[in-house]
Amino acid sequence: MQTHPLEHAVASPVGPMPIAELGLDRKSLKELMRRSNAVPLRRLALCSVALGFLGYLYVSAMGSRWFLPALFLFGSTLSLTVYSLSHECSHGTVFRSRWLNETIFWATSLLFGQEVLYRRYSHAAHHTHTMFVGHDAQLPFAQPVGLKAYLLWYSGVLYHSQFLRVLFLHSLGRFSDKTRSFTPPEELPRMVRNSRLFIVIYAGAAAVSWYFGTSVLLWIWLLPKLAGDPVMLTYAGSQHFEKEENTIDLRRSTRSLRPNRLIDLFYWNMSFHIEHHLYPTVPFFALPKLNALIKDRLPEPEGILSATGSVFHGWWLRSFRQHAAD
Repeated sequence: MQTHPLEHAVASPVGPMPIAELGLDRKSLKELMRRSNAVPLRRLALCSVALGFLGYLYVSAMGSRWFLPALFLFGSTLSLTVYSLSHECSHGTVFRSRWLNETIFWATSLLFGQEVLYRRYSHAAHHTHTMFVGHDAQLPFAQPVGLKAYLLWYSGVLYHSQFLRVLFLHSLGRFSDKTRSFTPPEELPRMVRNSRLFIVIYAGAAAVSWYFGTSVLLWIWLLPKLAGDPVMLTYAGSQHFEKEENTIDLRRSTRSLRPNRLIDLFYWNMSFHIEHHLYPTVPFFALPKLNALIKDRLPEPEGILSATGSVFHGWWLRSFRQHAAD
């Protein structure tokens, strides 16, 4: 994703800073960090069955007045699930078995649309320097953020254009200074190889579809993804947009959402986002337990509509104050 120019960077702590009052004893933390194969496999099976059912409704609705609602429902659920599972696997905490975690990571990152090494290392930099301008590799905007940038983000235009640009440049072995700053040098050749492999897979899928004269991939993947990505990007934007920059207190730079069992099924418990940033080695299924231990020392979580409203309200206040100052 697009990053800030290095000359505008603000000094950042080297690694996440602990918050003493939120500290957990070693025994509790060790218990929370315990990984599993069975729990995430059950979650993955449940998500797959639900997506299969929604996909069936979507296909059945083609040609009827229910097509657009069915497309939106299936696409949103699909995009949110793929994004969230790719994110969790980038941490290596979803499954106890590394090969299983890496296999799902590759599959979901390919569907999500980000090469695996870039996704993993840029996300690690995001956790290390959360909301520090010039260091957080997943801040997608130059500051201050304008309304146009937000609209481009929520529509998916900004994300898709950045993804295609990064993938293409990396396939040519061209890396920005920012990418080089968070990627180990020995991993850059592998990033080139992976980017080329992603392009080959995408191009191959398109070529096979063209050769056989089928539009199946268009209808079952591309169109649902484009329709559903704005919902996924709304959830992703709720995590940090318009929160405080350049602070070591993750409670001020990060936003948690009010838990919702249905949404959290497909969001893989990322509603507990402050908790996730405080303890990123805790698997998704243990985040509710973590929340129960520290929730009285965290900000009140918001609903997704309230959080999105807070984002645009923050933009409006900033714009109003800047206009008044001028």
